[in-house]
Amino acid sequence: MRETSDSGLVVKDLRKSFREPAGGVLEVLRGVSFRLGAGEMAAVVGASGAGKTTLLHVLGGLEAADSGSARLGDFEVTRAGAASLARWRGREVGFVFQSHRLLADLSAEENVALPLLVARTRRGEALARARATLERVGLGGRLRHASGELSGGEQQRAAVARALVTRPRLVLADEPTGNLDARNAGEVGALLLSLCRESRACVLVATHNGSLARLCDRRLALREGLLEESGV
Repeated sequence: MRETSDSGLVVKDLRKSFREPAGGVLEVLRGVSFRLGAGEMAAVVGASGAGKTTLLHVLGGLEAADSGSARLGDFEVTRAGAASLARWRGREVGFVFQSHRLLADLSAEENVALPLLVARTRRGEALARARATLERVGLGGRLRHASGELSGGEQQRAAVARALVTRPRLVLADEPTGNLDARNAGEVGALLLSLCRESRACVLVATHNGSLARLCDRRLALREGLLEESGV
């Protein structure tokens, strides 16, 4: 991955609001600003409904900001058009969700290869990269098992592999351990941190899990639409 002083994530005065059914306006992000360096993993903590998922969606180009800016390296997320955002997400962003969202009729290997196949990578190369990534997350012996044949922890590790197989520069994880027991949650958190270091990716994790938050380099609290450093 390209290494420059500007290779991290820079967010300035990010704002996002939604229209309420009664006609009012709900301000979810009210001027969020922070920086995240390459190889750095930060947790975003806060109450349910505080806007953690909205923040990840805006940073990943899934929702448009009302104002402010978000930039990864030299790519301006908040100024890009829909087509540019779609290409950028496919190359540069990996998403990990609380629910693994694996396709039930595909094997672990095929699920992980899917982002590469969508990006028109040759099938042989896509499957080879999927196998290598699954081996890195400890699933080398489960390549051809359907997702339903994997345990909850294995499914979430496969989801992490799928997020990382494209070698993204930004990983956005939304409650990635929410459905896991303490042991599996710890394994997934440690795995994210290890792969973040190795690939020099920026990793932002929205979580209620205090143990996962403490694994991260930094903890950022989202309260009343504002983000601040937290010792939580």
